[in-house]
Amino acid sequence: MRPRVSLCFALSASAALLLGCDSNRPLDPSSGPDAAAARVKAPSSGGFATLSTLPPIKGGGHGEAYAVTQAGSIIAGYSWDRSGRMNPVTWTLQDGAWRITALPYPASATSATARAINDQGDLAGNDFPAPTSHPVLWPSSGGFEVLGCGDLGDVYAISAGGRVVVGVGKGGPPVTAAVWRQPGLCRENLPPLVAGGQAGARAVNGDGSIVGGSAYAPGALGNVPVRWRRVDGAWQIEQLDSRPGTVHGANPVGDLVGTVQVPCASESNCNRGIVWYAAGGSRELPTLGGGSTNPRAINAAREVVGLSSLANGDGTAFIWSETAGMRQLPVTGGAWAFAVSGVRSDGTRLVVGAGGQPFSALVWVVRNP
Repeated sequence: MRPRVSLCFALSASAALLLGCDSNRPLDPSSGPDAAAARVKAPSSGGFATLSTLPPIKGGGHGEAYAVTQAGSIIAGYSWDRSGRMNPVTWTLQDGAWRITALPYPASATSATARAINDQGDLAGNDFPAPTSHPVLWPSSGGFEVLGCGDLGDVYAISAGGRVVVGVGKGGPPVTAAVWRQPGLCRENLPPLVAGGQAGARAVNGDGSIVGGSAYAPGALGNVPVRWRRVDGAWQIEQLDSRPGTVHGANPVGDLVGTVQVPCASESNCNRGIVWYAAGGSRELPTLGGGSTNPRAINAAREVVGLSSLANGDGTAFIWSETAGMRQLPVTGGAWAFAVSGVRSDGTRLVVGAGGQPFSALVWVVRNP
């Protein structure tokens, strides 16, 4: 399914395979090999959602918005500067306009990105270059802290109610699912399904007690979606499906959302979106008329966002809810939706992502139906 906007980047080959990455650097669909496929027709900016482009660093290029607070007050991601360096950034709404702020990162790094944010405004991500990337926390009070005990890793999520950070531990095979529970503490490796098998963490719930991701399973044609629960101070792993796939998002209570692969004739690889409920059971999500849906986030209202394919096979951003079903988000050209806020006091929620023409960090204000 297309377009191939960057989902995760700068990983080792084994980590990229594990997490479903298809590029090791952010890819601009307007100039990449899937450029034509990215140009899909979408609804206008009116109706249920309004689209805005988030500004890049002055003099720089495009960026991507990866995370948003539940209140919708702060958006996190990256933006290229005029020197071609990737900078971790936040966007905040000031006097009716989105303002960008670049964050510091270690002087030894070539660049960095912010991929997650909690309700207190603490951000998490990692620096580059990829072979020596470190997990980084940007406290809301300012500055930055390199997490762990000199270990390497890539970060994908932070607990909404605290500073439990999850991602991928690096430094030697196998690739490990990793948790950094607090600044100053060493990395914890989450247990694999099989001794010596690889695993990766992509999502964490509000209090850090439930983590989602994927792990190697014998007999599976790829890694399968898994959930870790912290019980009596120990992590326990649970396989969620026998089909290849991964968990990509979690809400505060621990409902998880992700994908599994299914056989199909319309596309080379068809993914179906699945919600795995914290209380048990699961639900398969529809598509926008094509063969695949790739969810990336779920909020407390169980609204899901991500990318889904149209009947012609092209992919674009969506939001799904139990009441309104599957809806295509307005954008000129293809786009990913990476995160969604909670439902705010005015009945709206923010969806953030990247795409459009020209390729940019994006935010949609979505109203109730």
